Amino acid sequence: MEYKVVAGNGWTPDSAVKELEKKVNALIQEGWEPIGGIVVASFNENAYQALIKRSSE
Repeated sequence: MEYKVVAGNGWTPDSAVKELEKKVNALIQEGWEPIGGIVVASFNENAYQALIKRSSE
């Protein structure tokens, strides 16, 4: 299993979430699965999502 955290950057939390949605949707198409909810950091206006990719064993 692989684990990764992706970030969406923006001038506002809303724009960061929209960027994150695009990244996560693209990774879902590659076989990644989001785990848990997103985190929006108030100190830098970024949004984060953890994902896993299960091994094909």
